[in-house]
Amino acid sequence: MKTMQQLLECDSKYEALSDIVLTPENLFHTSAKTGGNVFLTGAGGTGKSTQLRAFIAECPRRVSVTAPTGVAALNVGGMTIHRFCGMLIGPAAGQSNEDYFAQLQRDPRRSILAGFNRVKRCEVLVIDEISMLPGRQFEFVEFLFRRLRGRDVPFGGCQVIATGDFLQLPPVRKSETECYDWAFQSLAWAAAEFRTFVLERVRRQDEPGFVRALADFRVGRVWGDTARILQSRVRSNPPASMTRLFTHNVQVDKWNHFQLSDLPGDESVCHACQTGPELQREFLTRNLLTPATLHLKPGALVMFTVNKTEPGSQNPLFVNGQLGTVLAVTPGAVLVKAKSGAEICVERFTWRFDSQDEDSASFSQFPLRLAWAMTIHKAQGLTLDSAFLDIRAAREPGQAYVAVSRVRSLAGLNFKEWFKGVHVSPEAIEFYQAINRR
Repeated sequence: MKTMQQLLECDSKYEALSDIVLTPENLFHTSAKTGGNVFLTGAGGTGKSTQLRAFIAECPRRVSVTAPTGVAALNVGGMTIHRFCGMLIGPAAGQSNEDYFAQLQRDPRRSILAGFNRVKRCEVLVIDEISMLPGRQFEFVEFLFRRLRGRDVPFGGCQVIATGDFLQLPPVRKSETECYDWAFQSLAWAAAEFRTFVLERVRRQDEPGFVRALADFRVGRVWGDTARILQSRVRSNPPASMTRLFTHNVQVDKWNHFQLSDLPGDESVCHACQTGPELQREFLTRNLLTPATLHLKPGALVMFTVNKTEPGSQNPLFVNGQLGTVLAVTPGAVLVKAKSGAEICVERFTWRFDSQDEDSASFSQFPLRLAWAMTIHKAQGLTLDSAFLDIRAAREPGQAYVAVSRVRSLAGLNFKEWFKGVHVSPEAIEFYQAINRR
């Protein structure tokens, strides 16, 4: 039986909570701060990254930020989950967790020992873009945390914050005959007992009809009003300056080269300055949005690839995904005219393989890339005012939706041709239906 003091304390907590609007965002932060395992999800443009950054900034404990791929890891300022754990590429097909763990213990590479130490010290593990992490590898991560931390509880007692959308990009598979190995189908997912919070308010787009069409598109319903709205955006001849999203790098490189060569004037070639271990340099070269060799001319359409604020100010000088036009190129700077008309002097920016290690590889380059075209994978996480999409060859579930949901408005959405269908994962749809039934 509760004492009067306990009852008064309960009443006080209830009154405090009653003043808080119980939005999914508030519930996520409340739950995450209590130390429980949390899964934060929602459609594209609902603010998952914003809420994650806010949690990381406010969390009093050490937060280790990871993602399944290099591109995703660099986008969130973290490292790949494989490198963080020192697990290399993960267990081979049919290999047990115990056998692979023993194999890692015999391996003399320092990166493995460093990863093992990170696992032991980890207080809060964030796995962003969880949809791209195969379930088999997620299970090994959970096993590794238990073994290295010496506690036979899920993840060895470490708090796990998973974020992402299983109706966007899927885990990589070795062949098209294989089924997708979703993390939510793994034993580790069930063991983690995630509290799930679904962000529902779309913030990237604000047109009700377009928002409804995107919600239908996300689950593969492209008929009726949704089909009529989207079919109206088929355009055969968009402006050449409009960013194009393709499924393959070959298409991207071909279109960017064609557009650049069509401009008058001499081409400037800007090479990245790189230092540090070769494998780390290769990782940065392969995964950064900014290319190691940047070809520019006055008149070239470019995209900024980082966020930068004005010195001594909170105002952004430019943001990741913002477009501009090159005015001039010098050895030390690139002058870019933003769409607002502002002229911005862009200097080199330095990325590090490990922001905590000054001896790790560095990559210094102008934070720009040609923006006439890019792949859908590289566009994930960006917001575009307008884009011309060729999604006819989109074969992965969620790939077409990622492309369409990048665009801020219906007027900015342009399809090259109407597509025959949209690939979605029936397993992912059932997963979200089960969440809604709870």
